[in-house]
Amino acid sequence: MSALSYRTIEVDGLNIFVREAGDSSKPTLVLLPGFPSSTRAFTRLIDRLAPQWHVVAIDYPGFGSSDPLPESPTFDRIAEVVRDAIDQLGVAEYVLYMFDLGAPVGFRVALEHDERVRGIVTQSGNAYVDGFGPGVAGLAEWWQDREKGQPTVDAFVSLAGTRMQWQVGARNPEHVDPDQAIADQAILDLPGRSEYMKAILWDYQNNPAQYPVWQAWLRRRQPKVLAIWGKNDPFFIPAGAVAFQRDVPDTEVILLDTGHFALEEEVDAIAEHTSVLLERAFAN
Repeated sequence: MSALSYRTIEVDGLNIFVREAGDSSKPTLVLLPGFPSSTRAFTRLIDRLAPQWHVVAIDYPGFGSSDPLPESPTFDRIAEVVRDAIDQLGVAEYVLYMFDLGAPVGFRVALEHDERVRGIVTQSGNAYVDGFGPGVAGLAEWWQDREKGQPTVDAFVSLAGTRMQWQVGARNPEHVDPDQAIADQAILDLPGRSEYMKAILWDYQNNPAQYPVWQAWLRRRQPKVLAIWGKNDPFFIPAGAVAFQRDVPDTEVILLDTGHFALEEEVDAIAEHTSVLLERAFAN
């Protein structure tokens, strides 16, 4: 495996954990993970990309090894910390890899960094209402009736719920490393952390109102876009990947025979297509 660096930087008074690999003089890929995971989920992808590219992966506040925010978390605040972390790391132009929650975090960062973002890789990173699948229904019901939907959300942050998220849609659940869910759950089981995560899920309902703003940025900037999704993902369905072509017509859409955590079964294919996207994004 390529040499990985593990370090903690102070951002806005928080200890933020970063995984980094590759030559920093080469073009950079910034990796943003999904719920409820950390950058640990990207280890095998980093290994495949680091020989050719500079790769940086950032744990959000309260995720993985990063400190939680002292206040109730919101996507606006998380994105501010991620933006400031990218700046502190000295990353100028880069491609943004957004998985799951990485989309609402990443697009907020992209609006601020604007032309510094040369390209987007979206792996079930939704920016269109077309992309919502049946797996989101439980959250939507909770947003409509918090008390009624609470048991569903409580189960979502349990070990069974975390395992479900990792395995759902996989061709074969035996391809999914069980330690991934255990590692994520260890964070969720820290004092106060499950409530912290539920606050983030509650704030997610404010993201669709921002979709037109993100789509306008895509139309104006026309970044290179790769939408590479597990076609069996019940949370964010293939229509959400195809929808990117409405605003960036040359978006490459790749639908893989796997589920939500697509890297568990398709890391080689995703690495190959991501590398091609990086070549396109930094061609001039």
